[in-house]
Amino acid sequence: MDDDLKEKEIEEETIEPDEPAQSDSIEAGPPDYEVVGGEDTAEEEGLGEKLKKVRKELKVCQKERDDYLAGWQRAKADFINARKDEEKMRDESFKIMKEHILKEFLEVGDSLEMAIRAAPTEGLERIYGQFLDLLKQHGVTPYESSGKKFDPMMHEAIEREETDDESKDEMILEELAKGYKFNGRVLRPARVKVGVLSAKGGSASGGKK
Repeated sequence: MDDDLKEKEIEEETIEPDEPAQSDSIEAGPPDYEVVGGEDTAEEEGLGEKLKKVRKELKVCQKERDDYLAGWQRAKADFINARKDEEKMRDESFKIMKEHILKEFLEVGDSLEMAIRAAPTEGLERIYGQFLDLLKQHGVTPYESSGKKFDPMMHEAIEREETDDESKDEMILEELAKGYKFNGRVLRPARVKVGVLSAKGGSASGGKK
């Protein structure tokens, strides 16, 4: 009996109560949510400001471009006008020089004409005809003045002769040297003798009235 009691005590000493098993899983708390709404708004505002800045810079660039373009167009127009003016002045200078040379040739024509009047020959007349053809090739042509009314723009009065005939007053009585035109404009006026109504003719005409 004593042996049974001893075994019972040993069993009681060795057997210990089981401890509750600890769970390996850790109870998770509520998920952490990242607040992003405020950051998105700030980013959008930043983009809007950048966009405004870019638009403003673009307007400035467009204005500068328009200014440069307008300036270039004005400079181009000024250059074209200056070039046209230069060409016009050059043409005018050439025309003046050509007119001066042609006037010198006209003096030769006057000499030929006077020689033909003094002693006409077939040779002189042929040379004079060639001379007139040469002038015509350069736009120079003679015009008739005899029997026409005196025009200071086309005639140079070398002599004045009194006349009792009222119909001959201020009329060209004789052409002393031909007048010439260059491209339709008077190159040299004709040298002429002009009739002038005498005082006697004028008084007689007044008495008739």
